[in-house]
Amino acid sequence: MLFIAIFLFVRTFALEPFGVPTGSMAPKLIGNHRETSCPRCNHRVVVGEVQGLDRPADACCPNCGKRSINLDQTWEIPGDRLLVDKNVFNVRTPRRWEVAVFRCPVDISKPYVKRTVGLPGETIQLVGGDVFINGELERKSWPELREMRIPIFSHSHTPAGTWKDRWLVESTADQRRTSKPQPANEEVLRGTEIHLDATSAARPAIGLTYRHWDFDEQAERPITDWLAYNGPPKRGRSSAVHDFVFTCTVEIASGAGSFACRLGDGLDSVNIEFPIDLQGQTKLAVDKNEKLARQTAFQMYPGRTYRLEFSFVDRRAMLSVDGVELLVPLDVPTKKETYTSRGQVSRPLQLGVRGVCVVLRDVRLWRDIHYRDEGINGTNSPHQLAATEFFMLGDNSSNSLDSREWNTPGVPWKDFIGKPFLIHQPLKASRVNMNGGTKSFQTVDWDRLGWVR
Repeated sequence: MLFIAIFLFVRTFALEPFGVPTGSMAPKLIGNHRETSCPRCNHRVVVGEVQGLDRPADACCPNCGKRSINLDQTWEIPGDRLLVDKNVFNVRTPRRWEVAVFRCPVDISKPYVKRTVGLPGETIQLVGGDVFINGELERKSWPELREMRIPIFSHSHTPAGTWKDRWLVESTADQRRTSKPQPANEEVLRGTEIHLDATSAARPAIGLTYRHWDFDEQAERPITDWLAYNGPPKRGRSSAVHDFVFTCTVEIASGAGSFACRLGDGLDSVNIEFPIDLQGQTKLAVDKNEKLARQTAFQMYPGRTYRLEFSFVDRRAMLSVDGVELLVPLDVPTKKETYTSRGQVSRPLQLGVRGVCVVLRDVRLWRDIHYRDEGINGTNSPHQLAATEFFMLGDNSSNSLDSREWNTPGVPWKDFIGKPFLIHQPLKASRVNMNGGTKSFQTVDWDRLGWVR
């Protein structure tokens, strides 16, 4: 009886489980869904419900883009289960970019889970996928960005003989660029690893560019806000994105020289260059504007391996090595008007080495959440929040019923239920071979079991 009493007390006053039935917060939080593996690159493919539409009959791989992946042999898997702290918002207000559970202002009988974007008294406007608060671009820190970034590409899920079209190689020693970049070969792409060797006199420098290549249509495509969770991409229904994150593990195999990375957003690009076994400083700069730069005494050395995170998101460049932020974030001056001139991006990432050999592993490319300016509270004009209201948005912006759509867009502080802090029961499909056949069942997805910021 004591255990039951304690359980009821905790459930009533402290913690409460909460189910996620829809995909408005995908891919961070997954609703009811079906899943399979891509037959081309073996990447996990998760497809959920699409509001107002039937479940898609097939799926599309979020990694290699393979179309028409059959879902007939799959079954529906329940959405994530969250543990919610019911007391935290009694002692403080929700913070920006924080996930929260609240009563929907247009139907207080339903609890919703969204991300807090606008705070009390602020004027909020969505422009070019980003958030402007009181007329200024709102930027994220590394902890916030790590929670919100959405995967685009994982080199570790490599289809046989196909990633060569995603990477273009060029010799950067020729300043006139007389030779055209060529698809990477087996010398550079070795399974799940990327080898860049510029230690010979014949090849003192190498450049490598990521190209977002559609293998099915054999064409280069801009990167958009399409999510595989919402079903196959539809022409004209996706928006171009501009904010990118590059992560990898870098092994310095040999040599002395430099290793560089560049990210572009369709308007500007930022470049980071690491000295390797040479005197010098690591430098982060905006191309074509040397006045916008950061420097640090950090160097890389042969025989060592480093974990690299490099981002150009919200017009802010950030660098982290081995989990440590090496430089003060570099903010590129921005006006709302410049967003209309940002071009589509199909080649967001460039890598370069000079005089050294490096091996890259666990290479991944991510994007930021792209907030669509849709609904009655879109960007036609800035929206002014009252003194106790919050503006709530779903991460899956193309498939989320949130403050953009509600006649009463602001959520009062009193209607917040609590803060999710743990995904405690994420499920996935598993299979085992038994008695000459295959047995399918649901099991805990240990890779997604974890904290919610």
